[in-house]
Amino acid sequence: MSLEGKFKEHEVWNVWDDVVGEHVSHHAQPERMRSKILFLRVSTSPWMQQLSYMGEGIVEALNKRLGAPIVEEIRFRLGDVVPKSKTTSPHPGPLNTHPPPRKGAARKIQKVLSPIKDTQMKEILERVMLRDMGSRKGKAR
Repeated sequence: MSLEGKFKEHEVWNVWDDVVGEHVSHHAQPERMRSKILFLRVSTSPWMQQLSYMGEGIVEALNKRLGAPIVEEIRFRLGDVVPKSKTTSPHPGPLNTHPPPRKGAARKIQKVLSPIKDTQMKEILERVMLRDMGSRKGKAR
């Protein structure tokens, strides 16, 4: 997937609350994206059932807001839901679940990102690039 595609995927976390509304977002939050499948963490079984009925509409609304067909399917998992306003990161939990990238990768990433002035954007890009490099290394084994 292209870097632009990864940015669009990441945007799901930024637009989620606005697209589904405050009431739904208190009971369901995006957990991860993989192969155009959005995995949601949902607070209770009744909410999971309700969201399964709303799934197609949520997919359409997200893609319309994102301006591209980023999400094709939604899957659900029961768990504790922390609304975005209470988290510091759109991805709670460990940031790097992939093997570390090759030596020298961090230096290469810093060189590529050096023209970017926005430090928050630079940090996000660095995490995305490190995760991508780590996941490629894991697949090569």
